[in-house]
Amino acid sequence: MKGREAGETSNVMMTDYLARELARIGLEPAGENGSYFQTVPMVRRIVDPASSLAVEGQALKLFGDFAPIRPTSSLRSGTGLVVESAGIIYGGRAGDTTVSLRPDQVAGKIVVLDAPLGRDGRPTSVYATPTGLSVSRFPSAAGIAVTALDLLTAAGKASIRGRGNGLSSYPDRSPLALLISRRAAERLMGAPLDSLRPGASGRTASARIGFLDEAVAAPARNVVGILRGSDPRLRGQFVAVGAHNDHIGLATRAVDHDSLRAFNKVMRPEGIQTPLRAPTADEWVRIRAILDSLRRLAPPRRDSINNGADDDASGSVAALEIAESMASGARPRRSILFVWHTAEERGLLGSAWFVDNPTVNRDSIVAQLNMDMVGRGPDSLRAPPRTIQIIGARRLSTQLGDVVESVNSARAAPFRIDYSYDAPRHPLNRLCRSDHYNYLRRGIPIAYFSRGYHEAYHMVTDEAQYIDFEGLAEVSDLVRNVAVAIANRDQRLVVDKPRINPRGPCLQ
Repeated sequence: MKGREAGETSNVMMTDYLARELARIGLEPAGENGSYFQTVPMVRRIVDPASSLAVEGQALKLFGDFAPIRPTSSLRSGTGLVVESAGIIYGGRAGDTTVSLRPDQVAGKIVVLDAPLGRDGRPTSVYATPTGLSVSRFPSAAGIAVTALDLLTAAGKASIRGRGNGLSSYPDRSPLALLISRRAAERLMGAPLDSLRPGASGRTASARIGFLDEAVAAPARNVVGILRGSDPRLRGQFVAVGAHNDHIGLATRAVDHDSLRAFNKVMRPEGIQTPLRAPTADEWVRIRAILDSLRRLAPPRRDSINNGADDDASGSVAALEIAESMASGARPRRSILFVWHTAEERGLLGSAWFVDNPTVNRDSIVAQLNMDMVGRGPDSLRAPPRTIQIIGARRLSTQLGDVVESVNSARAAPFRIDYSYDAPRHPLNRLCRSDHYNYLRRGIPIAYFSRGYHEAYHMVTDEAQYIDFEGLAEVSDLVRNVAVAIANRDQRLVVDKPRINPRGPCLQ
């Protein structure tokens, strides 16, 4: 399916398949006009080549000194940034939550941040996209500029020149995000960054940065179906089960599949999530040994398709199996709402559209269980007990977290639950990076189930032959039983934690 990219014909073909399966299983259509589909007003978005940024009248070079990050969030449109005379303020290092600047200090200004540090303690561009923590820390700013443009690979620089994605109907509500070079950062500040302390004032800048929108090649569609509950009093309430139906499409160039796999096993254990660096001599020996063993099994093969077997075909087929299992047995008391969201990889666009334009009464959704990358994980070849990563289960409702743990404990072989990625201010900000977040921002309790990153994350090596199908079945069974337990409760889950601002930037 050429990587199932949202807005492409291959994704439409795949959503047609999902709809046929839902009809076969017997789920009620819950999309638009009596269908299983909800069309999402997705657009392709590129940086306006006329965009400009100048420091006290001296122009900076687009894509050389600065690069706007295409607004992919559901909360942004292509309106960009227009300021005639904005102050510049230094905010320290991106990701450093110990720095505290008052809203009035940064209001209407461009905040310059040094590059974030990777896990090896070196500056990196991997987490530099200034969304999440950086934007959340300075919501009143006009722009957030992270000094990481120089750290991008050639492919990364090519990517920021390409097409982004967005929704055509949402207004801009957060600071514009930029990557800038170190030269540009020091021109903005008027001093080397190493000499500055957070809160230091810089020069003034003018900016006219915008984006151009164009139509997608094919409709971007959520797929929605309902398994109606058995209790006449409760069947109007829904437990939502979800996954995303899209992936990242085609790679910019073909690579040798097994060479990439051998390299990543040694150098990038979490795929694109792991910062890229040159191997040492010892690491080259290990890479060569793995590749030699693969070469004995098969000749070289060129590959350019990001199949996304784990991300998130695994969650999508798990949701199908859960639907078929429930439909073939005793139905739970509440109804189960199944949603396969589109354009998760393009900024959570499908889930954002669904929760803001739901095809059922939003207040009737008592919880949402999201599955993303549940087919592999770092322990996919290890013996039980298997590990499941769970995020957000107690973010709004203590009871939801209790139900998840109770159901897991009742299993013959319980999962070991890893809550480490659920920690507040975790640098990977995973609470904000999959479809559950859009339900959370609307006050719906969520639980995010994942088996975590691995060497094929966002790589062409994410293929079906590497899926741990027994483990995938176990995750499906866990999520199914959690959904049934919630659906059969006498009372709906109590929201006993503070709700978040539905239009504010996400902050883990």
